Amino acid sequence: MNKRSHFALTIIAFLCFALSTNAQVTTSPLGSMQFSKEVYNNQKSRSSSDTLSLPFFEDFSYPFPKPNQDRWIGTSVFINSTYALRPPSLGVATFDGLDSRGEPYGTSANQGPADTLTSCPIDLNYPASDSLYLSFYYQPKGIGNYPEFVDSFLLEFKNPDDSLWRWKWGTKGEDFPQTTKEFLQVMVPIADTAFLKKGFQFRFRNYAQENGSWDHWHLDYVRLDRNRFRNDTSTVDFSFMYLPSSILKTYQSVPLWHFLPQAIDNMDENYYISLANLSTASAFKIYKYDYINESFADPVRDVFTASKGPLQPRQEYNFFEAVKYVYEDPGTEWTQYRLQHYISLEGGDPDFYIHNDTAEYIQVLSNYYALDDGSAEERLNINNNGGGFVAQRFDTYLSDTLKSIQYYFNKTNETGAGQDFYIMVWGAGANQPGELLYSQLAEVPENSNLNSFTTYVLETPLYLPAGSYYIGWSQDTNFPMNLGFDRNINHNDRIFYDLSGTWYNFAAQEGTIMIRPLFRYPQDIFVSSQEIQESELSWDIYPNPSKDFFGIKLRSIHSNNYSLNILDITGRSVKVLRLDQASKTIDVSDLHSGIYVVSLINEDSGQKSSKKLIISR
Repeated sequence: MNKRSHFALTIIAFLCFALSTNAQVTTSPLGSMQFSKEVYNNQKSRSSSDTLSLPFFEDFSYPFPKPNQDRWIGTSVFINSTYALRPPSLGVATFDGLDSRGEPYGTSANQGPADTLTSCPIDLNYPASDSLYLSFYYQPKGIGNYPEFVDSFLLEFKNPDDSLWRWKWGTKGEDFPQTTKEFLQVMVPIADTAFLKKGFQFRFRNYAQENGSWDHWHLDYVRLDRNRFRNDTSTVDFSFMYLPSSILKTYQSVPLWHFLPQAIDNMDENYYISLANLSTASAFKIYKYDYINESFADPVRDVFTASKGPLQPRQEYNFFEAVKYVYEDPGTEWTQYRLQHYISLEGGDPDFYIHNDTAEYIQVLSNYYALDDGSAEERLNINNNGGGFVAQRFDTYLSDTLKSIQYYFNKTNETGAGQDFYIMVWGAGANQPGELLYSQLAEVPENSNLNSFTTYVLETPLYLPAGSYYIGWSQDTNFPMNLGFDRNINHNDRIFYDLSGTWYNFAAQEGTIMIRPLFRYPQDIFVSSQEIQESELSWDIYPNPSKDFFGIKLRSIHSNNYSLNILDITGRSVKVLRLDQASKTIDVSDLHSGIYVVSLINEDSGQKSSKKLIISR
């Protein structure tokens, strides 16, 4: 009996057998990270003669995922804006059980040394009477995994005359009750003359479970300076806490041609933003946003300005604001627009650090529906000996033909690579999946990129009238699918599972399954796909986002005759070149910041594969 015939019997079997006592759909920490944390350029070489001067300050409010190499040595921590709860400012450094490549430190569940964040050498050649203090904020867990009592987070010092690191501060997790913790600030004096020298360094370390993204600690707002005191815990600084979200109703992205007929109706009436005040006094601040439609030659529009407050000290200030702008048809097949939020310094208001006063969201409108934000914080699996079904509801705006479906797989030691599953599409029932409309045998990719969407092209494109549909998968054995689960956006009211013949809503965890339906073929126009599953072209772009250069690495070489085409947001070709070796460095210093499509073409076979490239400066 072939697989396709077996599929019908599998469905019947699900309906006939009782639900086992331990059967469930579960989420767990990631087995690998979405981004490699490695630095593309060679690590900077520093010595005691190449030191930083005071003050030293870091709040990680810059493009992710690696720490700023002008201040830090090493890249094993993950700079992000998605794992922490109510951080002091935009961006944190997260410590976990994954190394600089985004891979587990080990294959076992043993505890051991994991991430390290080391400062560059600093000139501390000052007398003890200058009252030097190092301060920082930390938080266990956030929305990640709680560190247990055997896990720890440490601060260590090193003087430039030897290689020893000396413990100065530390904390442990807790086994019970593991309550949600706010960020706490720590003040550490530096009075020992052994450290008051040119070339002083400090580092943060964590001890964690070694086989995945476990036992999270989040670090923020690191400050080292003179003339401080133990109660010097406030700063006149106003910052965004989080990156802004999509202003579309429900979705993070929709197909452009589905969006345009009722653009205003498809936009959310309000958007949400969050500010932090780190001072000891309440204040009003001038808030603005600019709308930038990057398809137009003169796109910048200052569309909103208002006074916000009072911002209470040491508290999160949340506000909703009505959308004030109108979307315009770019006349292209896909587009993006940029919404920049910022706190103005008008009126001469003091602000300690202005770089955390700006936050932006880039809205992509292409050929897919996305409920998720593209960043997985956990992974989702069926834990049932007989397998089961999982589905997530999508509401389409227009009648159209479904061409492909993307699934976001997370790499882990408990891999399901090579296992068979079934792509599934259901119609809408009574607030649950209804009639089965489509099924197709598929396979979990053997060698997926670091946490990426894999695109499966439907063998028979499926016409779907505008309405509600459930898209997901089924499996007839117990293996880990490790589907990405976005914890920052909650659509669990749309998620359903069936392990025994009855559909249940998945209410155990807030979040969104990272599945995306595509309504045009991925090679036609830009999509978020890393790789088309059937393609023989296997290649990587690194780093991504890039600044002035990026690398191309061909993982499997079927020809020596490749060309590369880089297209801008309008589909215009901005750079064409040939690749004459397996690895190639591409200069993009002449291109503006933004999103591009990089197409790799095998000139012998005509085969083509496209990936997204972000240039950020």
